[in-house]
Amino acid sequence: MENSQNVPVVKVDDLVIHYETRDGVVEAVNGVSFTINKADTFGLVGETGAGKTTIALAMLGLLPYPPTHIIRGSVEIGGHDIEKMSPAQLQKVRGKKVSMIFQDPMTALNPVIPIGDQIAEVVMLHEKVSKAEAEKRALEMLQMVGIRPERYKEFPHALSGGMKQRVVIAIALACNPELLIADEPTTALDVTIQAQVLDMIKELRDKFGTALMLITHDFGLVAEICNKCAVVYAGEIVEMGTVEDIFDRPQHPYTIGLFESIPSLDKDTERLKPVKGQIIDPTDLPPYCSFYDRCDHCTEECRKGDPSLVEVGPGHFVKCMYAKKEGN
Repeated sequence: MENSQNVPVVKVDDLVIHYETRDGVVEAVNGVSFTINKADTFGLVGETGAGKTTIALAMLGLLPYPPTHIIRGSVEIGGHDIEKMSPAQLQKVRGKKVSMIFQDPMTALNPVIPIGDQIAEVVMLHEKVSKAEAEKRALEMLQMVGIRPERYKEFPHALSGGMKQRVVIAIALACNPELLIADEPTTALDVTIQAQVLDMIKELRDKFGTALMLITHDFGLVAEICNKCAVVYAGEIVEMGTVEDIFDRPQHPYTIGLFESIPSLDKDTERLKPVKGQIIDPTDLPPYCSFYDRCDHCTEECRKGDPSLVEVGPGHFVKCMYAKKEGN
């Protein structure tokens, strides 16, 4: 019998997404595959423009069409391909099966609807309950995220950024989804509020037993929250494995470069070593390794073809032709 903790909540398989613009075709996502199980807290790390948010929006069927085109691949939620779902079926999935905390809490809320009513609306949409029961549930969710019940009828403009983010989290968790996608949930918040919001997300994740996908630039957050991690560059996963694999045994030059650019209290370093160059133009990707021009270890062999993900250890994958199996 399969362990319930290892049941896939979401499965992304060979996903390729392009944006057709006046300046050319933006190859935003290029052959991304991963699975998030019920027990997983999955970190997606990469620079701005790497394709992280596009992957998340594809998982909810929220990509704008046009200009977005899913060239190939699939996203399965509970074993069902979302590309084959009707708008009504997708509406049932969003918020109930998979919810998302968006980057900016300032624009994620409707400015003309009281915050409590916005939570109650989600409950009424997915649960067969009366308006009074939905409002009761909304009050419980507000208390759960640390907002006093008497603020139920307040509008978003009356709340601080941290309070808005708490409301967004309450909306996302109102129907106890199987997967919560947190897209840089602390970007717009100050450091103190960031810590509070992250602690709250962890507590609520544990309380509801919700799988979590955290999109971030910050390896520190990944180390603190996640058990699995994927490093994204130019729309591709270049390294993926457990947090121990990525932190203790990084192999891809990009992953190693990211770690070398992080300040360390253990080393006496006068200057940080940033990853050289700029992220590659997604409208002009080469037929070989996308990291070639920024890599300190590249050779002419790297220009002869695009490497594939290689399993160097159990569940540890690296997209580099010089990746070595662990122990060798």
